[in-house]
Amino acid sequence: MWRHGALKEDLMSSEVRLSLPVLSSNRNVVGHRPQLQRNRLLKLGEETICSLGDDISRIPYATRSIMRHLSTRHTEVSQWKSQISESIGKVDREITVVEQVKDFAEGCLQEKQVYSQLMSDCVSISNSLGSVGQRQDRVITELKKEEQLTNEIREMLQRNICILLEKRGSLKAIRAQLLADFRDKGEAIKLTTKCIVHDVNTLSSRLPATQYRPKYVSYNDWLSHCRELRRAADNLINNSSSFRGNMRFTLANLKNSLERQRRSTVDAQRKKINDLTRVQDALIWERQQIRDEISDLTTDVHKVACQIQNCDSKLQRATQRLDILHQRPRRELCLDQPLFSLTLEKDDLEKMAAGLCPILKRSQRELEVAHRHLTILEEKLAKNVRIIEVEQKCQKLHQSFLPALDTSVILANKPRFSTGRSSAFSYLQ
Repeated sequence: MWRHGALKEDLMSSEVRLSLPVLSSNRNVVGHRPQLQRNRLLKLGEETICSLGDDISRIPYATRSIMRHLSTRHTEVSQWKSQISESIGKVDREITVVEQVKDFAEGCLQEKQVYSQLMSDCVSISNSLGSVGQRQDRVITELKKEEQLTNEIREMLQRNICILLEKRGSLKAIRAQLLADFRDKGEAIKLTTKCIVHDVNTLSSRLPATQYRPKYVSYNDWLSHCRELRRAADNLINNSSSFRGNMRFTLANLKNSLERQRRSTVDAQRKKINDLTRVQDALIWERQQIRDEISDLTTDVHKVACQIQNCDSKLQRATQRLDILHQRPRRELCLDQPLFSLTLEKDDLEKMAAGLCPILKRSQRELEVAHRHLTILEEKLAKNVRIIEVEQKCQKLHQSFLPALDTSVILANKPRFSTGRSSAFSYLQ
C-alpha cells in the first residue's frame, strides 16, 4: 500500500510537470504586448502569471519567482547604469575643466618664461655697470629677487602641468572603464529584457554546449566592481578638484608675492634714478662753479701777467734812463734829483715785479688745480650720465612687459566653462 501511494504521488508529479507546456497556449499574452517600458518591468512577472487565469497552482514556485528575479535584476542593472552614466558625465566635465586649467597653465608658463628672460636681461644690464654704483645697490637686489620668484613660479607651473597631464590621463582611463561598464550594462539590460519577453515557441539559435562556456562572476564581485568603479571615479574627480583648488590658492599667493616684488623693484628703480638725477644736478652746478672759478683765475693770471709785463717795461725804461744819465761827463754826473727819482723808480719797479711773480705762480697753481678738479668732475658727470642711461634703459625694459590683465582660468572646485580668456577669474589681475 505504501508503494502504491508513492507511485500515485509520482504519477501526479509527472502530470504536473507534463502540464507545463500549457503556458505556450497563452504566448499571445506576452508575444502581442508592445515594447515594454522600463517603468512597467516590475509588474511584468505578475501580469504574465495573472494571464494564465486561475490555474496558478499548475506553475511551480521556481517558475513563478523567476520573473520577479529578472525584473529585479533589470531594475538593479538599470539603476547602476544610470549611476555610471552620471559618473561619466562628471568625469567628462572634470576632464574639460582640467584641460582648460592645463591650457591656462601653459599660457602662464610661456608668459613667465618671457618675463624670466626679461628679468635676466635687466640683471645683465645692471651688471654691465661693473662696480660703478653697485655698492649696496637695492635695484640689483630687487631685480634678482624678482627673477628668482619668477623662476619659482615657472618651475611650479611646469610641475603642475605634468600633474594635470597625469590627472587627465587617469580621468580618461577611468572614463574608458566607465564607458565599457556602461555598454556592458546596456547589453545586459537588453539581454535581460529579451529573456523576460522571450517566447518559448520562438526558434532561437543556440550555441552547442561545447562552444558556449560562460565565465561566471559572483554577485558580490559584480556589486563590488560597480561600487569600486564609481568610488574610483569619484575619488579621481575629488582629487582633481582639490588639486585645482590648491593650484588656485598657490597661484594667487605667488601672484601677490610677484606683484609686491615687482612694485618694490619699480620703487627702487625710481628712487635710484631720482637720486642719480639729484647727484647729476649737483655735479652740473659744481662744474659751473669750477668753470667760473677757472675763468676768474684766468683773468687774474692775465692781469698779473700784464702788470708784470708793464713793470718790466717801466723797469727797462728807467734802467735805460739811468744808463743815459750815467753817461754825463765829469762833474755833471752828480747825485741830482732826476738820478734819485730814477733810482727810486727802478727800485720800486723791481720790488713790484718781485711781488707780482709769486702771485702769478700762485694763481697759475690754483688754475691748474681748478682744471684738474674740473677734469675729475667731468669724469664723474660722464659716469653718472652713463649710470642714469643704464638705469633708465633697465626701467623701460622692466616696464615694457606687464602681466596680462585679461588672463583667466577655471580653477574653482565647481566646474565652470569659459568662452574666452576673460570669462573667469584672472590670477594676474
